[in-house]
Amino acid sequence: MSTTKETILFVHGAWHGKWCWEKYFRTAFEKQGYHVVTFDLPGHNQSGKIKGINKYSLHDYVKSLEAEVSKIDEPLIIVGHSMGGLIVQKYLEKKDCKKAILLASVPPYGVINTTLNFAKKLYFYSALLSLDLYRLVNSEEKCRTSFFSKQIEAADLKEYTAKLCSESFKAFLGMLLPRVKVRKNLGIPILVLGAENDTIFSISDNKKTAEKYDADLFIIPNIAHDMMLDQNQEKVSAKMLAWLNDEIQSAEVA
Repeated sequence: MSTTKETILFVHGAWHGKWCWEKYFRTAFEKQGYHVVTFDLPGHNQSGKIKGINKYSLHDYVKSLEAEVSKIDEPLIIVGHSMGGLIVQKYLEKKDCKKAILLASVPPYGVINTTLNFAKKLYFYSALLSLDLYRLVNSEEKCRTSFFSKQIEAADLKEYTAKLCSESFKAFLGMLLPRVKVRKNLGIPILVLGAENDTIFSISDNKKTAEKYDADLFIIPNIAHDMMLDQNQEKVSAKMLAWLNDEIQSAEVA
């Protein structure tokens, strides 16, 4: 077991909350000696449709991350999933951390391609016209299609769908063209992990993200977008821990 007791801060993605880290990842990292910190982005502390969530911007989410970091008096490892990965990227435009890991992350150039894919679904238009993004995930089938493998256990899918919440339309607009600026003096180790069966961000998206940051890149096979909850999630945490412990010497696409 590691005796470093480093602190690792997890940033969840759209429609999720800190709950998504609790089932598997908290235990996996605490067993290795890490101090794990999770938090809810503004408006994400309850499930279901949330009135008023559209007032929050991507900038508000970044400020929320900054506030959480300010509570901890040591250099942090920060992990961001999906939208949380973009929040981490925006945070690193001006701030620093010890290491960063991006899981199935929004790429630096935003979610226009992802939005075009969602536009192929009929329910996208009712969500768009009503400014209610919860309509994109408010059923088990919608949830599975976006986030999970076909083989996910029915009980797990039911549990996760019930825990999802609304997402801010204002934040979504900020993700279309986030204009991420990569600091030339960033210099921190970054790991990009992609999911082979991700229907939201492609392997190509992950490769371009890694190229942008000169980061290590790994594609985890047989897993979908929610890499912390889907089947084979243990392979994701194992890869992260190996990288953090410097047991991986060079990037690979597996």
